[in-house]
Amino acid sequence: MTYRAILRRVREQRVLHDVALELTYRCNLACFYCYNDLGKQGTPLSLEQYRVLLHDLARMQTLHLMLTGGEPMIHPHFFEIGALARELGFVVRVRTNGHNLFTRACERLRDEVDPYVVEVSLHGATAEVHDRQTRVAGSFERLIKNIRIATGAGLKLSMVTTPTRWNEHQIDDMFALSDQLGVPLRFQGPVAPRDNGDPEPLAIQPRRETWDYIGERVKQRRGAGGEYPSTAPVDATAKDLPPETPATCSVGVAGVDIDPYGNVQACMHLQESAGNLHEQSIEEIWNHSPLFLRARNRAVEAARRFPDQSPRQLGAPLFCLAVEENCNKSCSGGCGRRD
Repeated sequence: MTYRAILRRVREQRVLHDVALELTYRCNLACFYCYNDLGKQGTPLSLEQYRVLLHDLARMQTLHLMLTGGEPMIHPHFFEIGALARELGFVVRVRTNGHNLFTRACERLRDEVDPYVVEVSLHGATAEVHDRQTRVAGSFERLIKNIRIATGAGLKLSMVTTPTRWNEHQIDDMFALSDQLGVPLRFQGPVAPRDNGDPEPLAIQPRRETWDYIGERVKQRRGAGGEYPSTAPVDATAKDLPPETPATCSVGVAGVDIDPYGNVQACMHLQESAGNLHEQSIEEIWNHSPLFLRARNRAVEAARRFPDQSPRQLGAPLFCLAVEENCNKSCSGGCGRRD
């Protein structure tokens, strides 16, 4: 059975397949378009609560665990949590701004956590552009230095970029930097209002044409044998399965996000709690909260709006329930360019 068919079974059986742990909202950068609601309050989960959570997830056969933030590596128990995740057999991904990937930290990350991949954020191909978005002078130089340290330590890295009005003229330069560093690059987005509805980031939303250009460049690089695989294995198993109900994403049926205060959410950006780990176990919340079914129904309903075409949202080739919700929160009737 191929991985795609396995994921199909995961959704059908509602196995909690992947979990994102937002360990903290604190960060040592101040990115202009950061989506986190820094005014959100609560009691942070303790190390013991994380231990209970990870053992519960292992019993529930969760496979993927992402450690993110904020900046996860500044959490006081980052390495203890990461080491336990490794011990319990999770496939661990770390999403970091790369600012803390100095030599000793990389050695500990490799030896104690052993992540499948470390995703670092790239904001531009030059210090002028990158540092403008992070609002921390010297962050680009430190990132490039740390990427070399991390790859030299044997860590598998990837770079993630959100296209913006400030960096959209450097798409080719960022691909070139990716090739130079030997670290694959992918683009994500769109720039959207913050999770509290603040529309300020929309000021640097890129043009729709930028997303079209990125799509063409990715296709070209696939054809040239770049870092994006051009083919996938034939999924004979999936062909024999009945068609799934179309949905815009797998929200509600395969994964959850857990914020620093123990709120379990259907998605990192859908800021509605299905339950809190200070009061209930993850198993109770996953199996009994109606929020996940509501989120899934919303994703199914949204897919019906795009029966014959690929969705576009804020110029990007996708549709995200949370982006729409935050747009409606920040601007009456939406956020303008929602094509």
